[in-house]
Amino acid sequence: MKLFRDQRGQATILTGLCIASLCGFAALSVDVGMLFRAKRVLQNAADAGAIAGAMEVPYNDYDTAAKAATAQNGITNGVNGATVTVTKASTGSKITVLITQSAPTYFMKALSINSMNVSAKASASLGPGAGCIFTLNHTGTDVGLSGNGYLTMPDCGVVIDSSASKALSLTGSSSISAKYIGVVGSYSDSSNSPNSLTPIPVTGIAPASDPLAFETPPSYDPSSCLADPHPNPSNNQTVTIGPTNGGTICYNGLSVSGSGAVVMNAGTYVINGGFSSSGSSTITGSSITVYLAPPSGSVSLTGSGALTLSAPNDPSAPYNGILFYQDPNNTQNMKIAGSGGSVIKGIFYAPAASLSLSGATGSVFYANMVVNTLSISGNNNILNYSQVNANTPLTTPRLVE
Repeated sequence: MKLFRDQRGQATILTGLCIASLCGFAALSVDVGMLFRAKRVLQNAADAGAIAGAMEVPYNDYDTAAKAATAQNGITNGVNGATVTVTKASTGSKITVLITQSAPTYFMKALSINSMNVSAKASASLGPGAGCIFTLNHTGTDVGLSGNGYLTMPDCGVVIDSSASKALSLTGSSSISAKYIGVVGSYSDSSNSPNSLTPIPVTGIAPASDPLAFETPPSYDPSSCLADPHPNPSNNQTVTIGPTNGGTICYNGLSVSGSGAVVMNAGTYVINGGFSSSGSSTITGSSITVYLAPPSGSVSLTGSGALTLSAPNDPSAPYNGILFYQDPNNTQNMKIAGSGGSVIKGIFYAPAASLSLSGATGSVFYANMVVNTLSISGNNNILNYSQVNANTPLTTPRLVE
């Protein structure tokens, strides 16, 4: 009985049990920590894959793009027990990437648990972007403001691809106020206007690719194009032109003059020559796309009449959001003058051409521009086109879960 009442050595026993328990918890924490690390690696790859897949939805190669992105982040489908599954929602641009992989354990093997399945899921979709102006030329001055050229775009950004030292150039009393300004090269500011650049541009950015490269030109037969119509309405007269039932019409030029009103029916206008305006006639068109065919399709709307033009605002329309579409093989200059009272809503897409934009007090542009170069004069108030068309094709991918 004395033996059982003897308390000597009990501390040693308790210490041994505590050490064993602590070692067990330490071993468990090591395995759990390794599993959490494996999940984080999978989550990073899933996030990258979902974003890459969403970016490629317009090109319909989202599966390949998503799996390539996960591989660049260390997780390759079918390698080391990893499975990468890419699915697209039945409607919209939502892409979901699910990754599963068997992760080995270390101390849990003592409990006959040799591995555990780890998974990660991410979804991304396309949404309206904050970029309003993209200039794609890689040399020389991409964006130039002169005289009293004033550009204000509080909710929009400017991305300039030129690597030149004067990729962005301001002279005279010109100024830019934007959400952000990014330049591959650098900029030159010799404007005498206070606060001529707001904010200060970020230089040395990576060049942006053409965000609308997926657009395809309309098909048409040049031999069926109509002769150049010359609508010349006098005061109080209205002339209506264009296709019927929202179809496509081709003109070998379109010249507007006079002092009345010209109404453009909804639809797609293929211009195989020049589209110009002079005089004070107003031009109105809703749900229209003007395609400037190569090699001579051009636009020069410089009359004093107000322009009230808007692109199709329908995701099912062939050129939803595109107001002016100049073929990538067409280098003719594009000129738009928004007189007082003009309201223009849509995207200017001219990846190989220069856009000359001149506004006036009272004119409003809900517009995005993807052009080769841009020159600005006058007073231009530009707002993001996504304010009037949430389904704009000029989008950016974002994680949604």
